[in-house]
Amino acid sequence: MTVSTMTIVTLRCPVCGRMEFHALSLFAFAGRKNQKLYCSCGAEVMTVGSKDRRQFWLQIHCIMCETQHLYWFTRKQLWAHNLIDLQCVETLVDIGYVGPRDKVKAAIMKQEKSLQEMAADLGVADYFENPEIMYEVLERLHQLAEAGLLSCTCGSRQIAVEVFPDRVELRCEVCDHTCTCYAESDNDLESVKRFDNIQIQGAYHPVPRNRGARKRPTKKTT
Repeated sequence: MTVSTMTIVTLRCPVCGRMEFHALSLFAFAGRKNQKLYCSCGAEVMTVGSKDRRQFWLQIHCIMCETQHLYWFTRKQLWAHNLIDLQCVETLVDIGYVGPRDKVKAAIMKQEKSLQEMAADLGVADYFENPEIMYEVLERLHQLAEAGLLSCTCGSRQIAVEVFPDRVELRCEVCDHTCTCYAESDNDLESVKRFDNIQIQGAYHPVPRNRGARKRPTKKTT
């Protein structure tokens, strides 16, 4: 019989919104030590502790209700071959998972329902000037945000997204600076795809409908 001593924890960071993988070893709790897990942005996302290495408690900073939740699991539950869904107590929305890496990855993929499907469910596809372009622009912005490549010059990664029929406006929730990504044509989509990252710079000002005068996000290279 194989006894697992390593499990994977993934949680959505309450500060930057990224979902990252954390390896949690049973041996790390020798001497009754607590383990703190941090996002790569520096924010604390979870504390795990135990008194006897039989019962474990997880204290999680919840992105959904912006409070902390406390969960209790046995050692067998945490270091097993089954998947654990970590849900927000208030909203019952999954905010993270614990278990084998392959099952955690599968759960994340299932949770990430495509933007096109959501739009179809809500009946808003006809709202967009070019639905296919809009979906792809949103997907690209989502990829950049997940990788931590969507930010503001003030240092914040808390970016609000407002969708219009022909464009997406990005607004920093800290300093309120904004920029616009248009989503009407193939050229608009190619422009967004060329960005290695997007950093909001300066306040947004309305621009003429002349495409040549549009204000676009600044392309940054790393």
